[in-house]
Amino acid sequence: MWTSTLELSPRRVFPTQLLGRFWHGAYFASFAPLQVQNLPRQSLPAPGWVRVRNRLAGVCGSDFHLIYVEGDFRIAPAALPGHRLSYPGHEVVGEVIEVGDDVQHLRVGDRVVLQYGPNCFSTGVQPPCRSCASGNYNLCERGSLPGPQPIGGGWSEEMLLHEQQLFRVSPGMNDEQAVLLEPSAVAIHAVLRRLPQPDDHVLIIGAGTIGLLILQVIPALTPQATVSVMARYPFQVEQATRMGAANILYPQDSYQDVERVTGAQLYTGMFGNKMLLGGYDLIYDTTGSKQTIHDSLRWTRADGTVVLVGLNLHPMHLDLTPIWYQEIDLVGTLGHGKEIWPIGSHEYRSTFAIAAEMIESGQLHPEKLITHRFSLNNFREALSTATAKSRSRAIKVVFDYTLLPASVVPNVRAAARRRRPAAITAARPQEQQGVQEEAFVPLPSDEHFIQTVSPSAPEPEPVELSSLFHYQMKSILHLRIKALKVR
Repeated sequence: MWTSTLELSPRRVFPTQLLGRFWHGAYFASFAPLQVQNLPRQSLPAPGWVRVRNRLAGVCGSDFHLIYVEGDFRIAPAALPGHRLSYPGHEVVGEVIEVGDDVQHLRVGDRVVLQYGPNCFSTGVQPPCRSCASGNYNLCERGSLPGPQPIGGGWSEEMLLHEQQLFRVSPGMNDEQAVLLEPSAVAIHAVLRRLPQPDDHVLIIGAGTIGLLILQVIPALTPQATVSVMARYPFQVEQATRMGAANILYPQDSYQDVERVTGAQLYTGMFGNKMLLGGYDLIYDTTGSKQTIHDSLRWTRADGTVVLVGLNLHPMHLDLTPIWYQEIDLVGTLGHGKEIWPIGSHEYRSTFAIAAEMIESGQLHPEKLITHRFSLNNFREALSTATAKSRSRAIKVVFDYTLLPASVVPNVRAAARRRRPAAITAARPQEQQGVQEEAFVPLPSDEHFIQTVSPSAPEPEPVELSSLFHYQMKSILHLRIKALKVR
């Protein structure tokens, strides 16, 4: 079956990181970590596992972090153990086509989406950790887990994994809605981490997939809140306005815009230092860059809250004085888990179940964010489209497996002349200052790459840290530590 893999071994990471500094084509070379290959179809490794044939899979900014082995070994998760081999693509909907003898909750023909990464329950660890026992599997406290690892991800024709990792999709939800169930759950979890109150002024930084989903979630849960959005591109402004944003902020006039919208007082000190008294009651930062965190803390009123939704895998030098000077709460959020639902009750439901309910009831419309479809063999064009936003106007790019011919070879390129699979990936992302939306990567141009969207000036997209990505990132960071030790 055609499978995308990330082999995070020194023999692939070292040359790719070295050559990628001055040759972007290194990320497409046969030695790169990302491979798209026709691998033998494996049997189910355990009786509680199932085989899923994928239908749609989303391209997420966190997948780019995996492809380019991003991250700094000095951040906390880098100390955790991990695995060398992983599979990109955690936004995926497919159909169960085979079940093991011990499978209890799924049957052949069920449509499912990937919900959890490996955890205590999927691997049979007893007793389960505190987080898994409470249903927050993305916060699993086991550094390493036993048993076989999942085979295949969203960017593969099939996935083999434990049934506990999957969420069954009801007939009332179509594939386009189901493939975005995971980012919808991420948005809901972020909002429920700090729910806006009636009459709150709320700011969403970033108008990519997660930012626009949060923009849909807030009115569904707190319709009296006034929501502003900071967007980077004109097409994002259009989309945010259509979805009900009361105000649009622009990066170049951000402090003045916050002062105008919220009635705060702006003060300017030496060396361009700026401070607001007053500001937003609540800010959701879906970017997580050094600049947006810095600004978020200064745009929040005293006793307000910043929810950090976006991620950055590098240590930061930040001014944290607003946290104590203004008594601002900085709240983190990771993927999804268990929520108090209905709000104000004493009952709990999974974020996925809440997201499915809100989609089926018409409160959320994630399918409206899908702008482009590609077959897996056109993955280069898909990555180029996902990153060159100002030209492509892309919000969510998906792989559509109905477009993939059965006989196609996904990684056809110059190396195919040597009759061996060619590795594929894109150029390493460069550091960005100011507002970002998702981690991005400039794609190389070469004579074998025919593209419809020029990759010369790719733009960033928002990144959320899903539970599966969290599991895979441990592997990447662990490998980088070993790499530095070898050096």
